[in-house]
Amino acid sequence: MNVELRHLRVVVLVAEAGSVGRAARWLKVSQPSLTAQLKRIEAAFGGELFERSRTGVTPTPLGRYAVDRARAILVDVDHLSATVSAMTAVESSAVRLGGFPTAPMSGIASRLRDHGEIEQVSIEVEWSSSVLLQQLESGRLDFALLREFPGFELRLPSGVEATTVVESESAYVALSADHPVAVRTHGEIDLAALCDEEWIGEPPDDSGFHVLFRAACEAAGFQPRVEHHSVDTSVLMGFVTSGQGVALISPTSYRMLSSDVTTRTLAGDPIHRKLVLAWSTDSPRAQMAGDVLEMASTAYSEAIAEHARRGEHPQRMHVA
Repeated sequence: MNVELRHLRVVVLVAEAGSVGRAARWLKVSQPSLTAQLKRIEAAFGGELFERSRTGVTPTPLGRYAVDRARAILVDVDHLSATVSAMTAVESSAVRLGGFPTAPMSGIASRLRDHGEIEQVSIEVEWSSSVLLQQLESGRLDFALLREFPGFELRLPSGVEATTVVESESAYVALSADHPVAVRTHGEIDLAALCDEEWIGEPPDDSGFHVLFRAACEAAGFQPRVEHHSVDTSVLMGFVTSGQGVALISPTSYRMLSSDVTTRTLAGDPIHRKLVLAWSTDSPRAQMAGDVLEMASTAYSEAIAEHARRGEHPQRMHVA
C-alpha cells in the first residue's frame, strides 16, 4: 500500500485523540474499520506507530517520527492549496475575511458590506489560526479574526500584521440549569467543583486551549474527562442541556441559548484568550485595517450586549 495524504491525516488524528475509539468518533467511522486501516498504514511504514493499552494509544519512537513528519507535510500541502486558490483574480472592490466561528464575524461582514467602497464580501470560517495565517500570507485572505492564548502567542509570517481587538476574554462554564453545582452556586464556580464531570468541547487544535484547560484542571487537583467533541456548538449545547456534561464556552460563541442552560464564570479566571485582527500588508485593502479594527470592536461589543439581553451572565472582558 502506498502512503497517501489521507493516511497521514489519520496518523496525526489518532495521535491527537489519544485513542483509536475517540479518533473513530471524530472521523465518524467504526472503531474496527479505523483499527484495520491503521494496521495497513503501519504495515506500509514498516512497524508499529502506536502502543495500545486499556487507556488508549501512545506513539512509538517510529510513531513520533511519523507524526512529526506527517504534520509538517500536511502544513506544506495546506499552504500549497491556499496559494493555488489565491492565484485566481480578485477584484479590488472585494474583501476576503477569515476567522474562527464567533458571533462578531457576522457583525464585521455586515459592516464591510455597508462600506461604500466594498462591493463583495466573502467569509471563510476556520478553527486553525495557523491555516488562517497561511491564507493571509498567500494572499487568499485580506483580514482574519484570530484567537490567541497565553503561552501560545501567534507567530506572524512575513507580510502579515496584527493588532488587538479584545485584550482578555474569559472562558466560562455552561451547565444545565438544574445541575447541582448551578443550583447551589449563584456566583463564580471553582474549577475543582467540576472534578467529577464529563466535559464536552472542540476537537484538539493548534490554539493551545486544550493544553491550558488540562493544566488548569490539574492545578485544581483533577484530570478532566473530555468524553465528547463537536465543532457544532448547537450539538455541544444539546449535551449540556440534557445534563450529559459541561462545557467551556466563550461569551460570543454561536450557540442556541436556552432556559435549560446556565453559565458561570470560573474563580481566578484560569482560562482566557486575546482576540486579534490580522491582515495582509500586500492586500489591496490593507489601508482599511483601522476601519476593520473599529468594525471588529463594535461587532464584539454588540455581541456581548446581545447575549446579556438574552439572559447570559456578565463576562469578564476588556476591549482594546
